[in-house]
Amino acid sequence: MLQLNSSDYQKIVAHGLRGKPLEICGLLVGHQTETDTIVSEVHEVDSKDLSEKTYNMDALKYMKIDTDVQKRGLKIVGIYHTHPATEPYPSPTDMERAHWEGTEDLLFPGYSYLIVSLRDPENPEPRSYKLEGKRRPEDVREESINIAQ
Repeated sequence: MLQLNSSDYQKIVAHGLRGKPLEICGLLVGHQTETDTIVSEVHEVDSKDLSEKTYNMDALKYMKIDTDVQKRGLKIVGIYHTHPATEPYPSPTDMERAHWEGTEDLLFPGYSYLIVSLRDPENPEPRSYKLEGKRRPEDVREESINIAQ
């Protein structure tokens, strides 16, 4: 289960609405247990793609955030991005970019992938996924989300 507080979720939605019609992205920071991913911070990260259909996270910003949060005893536990006009399900490009190029190996094993659809801006639709490995649809497992007040 992905757990995050309402304030952090609203930050993600606001980031997405500011960026619309482009996809935006960021990092989920916190810790993991055997069953849960617990988010305590969200960090906006610039997308190198200025696209309505893809994002490409700035690697240098990722590394800076990773170094900072590790110093504070936290870790990056996931990635968020928006789908401005489509359902919140990983696209073929999302799946491709979650893997090392030319391999079946995940870039970030164990991460939660939170996708927020903004096709109805008044009613954002969040869904989170764990990727199990390969690039096949059956390797995408939806995980429940708890957005706490």
